[in-house]
Amino acid sequence: MPTRIANIDRVVVVTGVSSGIGYGITKYLINQGCHVFGSVRKEEDAKRLQAECGESFSVLKFDVTDEEAVQKAAAMVAICMNGHCLLALVNNAGIHVGLDALADQPVEKLRKQLEVNLVAQLIVTKAFLPQLGLDLTLMGKPGKIVNMSSVSGSYTLPFSSAYSASKAGLNALSEGMRRELKPFGIGVVIIAPGPIRTKIWDDLIRNAEPTADSGSLFAEHVQVAHALSVTEASKRSWFWEPEVIGKQVWKVLNRRFPPTHVVVTPTFWLTWFGPTFFPGRLVDIEISRRFKLGRRHKRGAAPASVKEAACIGHTEGKLRP
Repeated sequence: MPTRIANIDRVVVVTGVSSGIGYGITKYLINQGCHVFGSVRKEEDAKRLQAECGESFSVLKFDVTDEEAVQKAAAMVAICMNGHCLLALVNNAGIHVGLDALADQPVEKLRKQLEVNLVAQLIVTKAFLPQLGLDLTLMGKPGKIVNMSSVSGSYTLPFSSAYSASKAGLNALSEGMRRELKPFGIGVVIIAPGPIRTKIWDDLIRNAEPTADSGSLFAEHVQVAHALSVTEASKRSWFWEPEVIGKQVWKVLNRRFPPTHVVVTPTFWLTWFGPTFFPGRLVDIEISRRFKLGRRHKRGAAPASVKEAACIGHTEGKLRP
């Protein structure tokens, strides 16, 4: 930890900085003269980032779901801040547990999705709230909270319901938080990225492929969704770089009254405006066409394994009688 921070009025805490959007935000903010405290989980990432970013970067090693570790990290940052407010907290860390039909998805996967993308955001925010201005004895202006959501938080694609639920929940959490913290001058902004060039696409593809013999009634449809993910990933040349999000974060931090919800996507009309503006039934038709969900399954035409089941239940993609 640094013994002295020269630019004490430009200190930002960013979670999940080892790669992707968090890394892009960190690099951009450092280039703007900020000191960044960035969280990672792995020691090798900590060493790499410290060597690459130099004195303007300090590593915080914790898992965002580990409340005790987060509290310890916040206490260390408080010592370094020496009685001054943080400029901002950027809640960026998040995961995508993969593509599943809700009827098949193990409940534990949903719990993990919500734990990392929603509950952990509150854990981190509560730990750093005093340094953002909830401690009225601190010097400087109150800081801002930037919660990294997604365009998927405003509408839900088939087989990504858990991820969308976590981001929609984060949007709701942010709305309430913004209104509750207003008397203390602490701003809360949602940034919702669309397709950004990060490794989450590789993780999504790796976790997405369903087994053809799973016995699930949704296997064929999930395979289509998997193929669409592979196709989208192959087109990453038109995805925006993570530094674009860093630029938007910097704009938010420099505005007294920034927008409450900032959408950042290279395909604004396709990935946000259309799905959120047009009637839901109309959007359903287009999504059904893309995911080949328009054809109804005939009654009595289920696989034998399903017919023989007393009731349909799914655990880890297998039928449970």
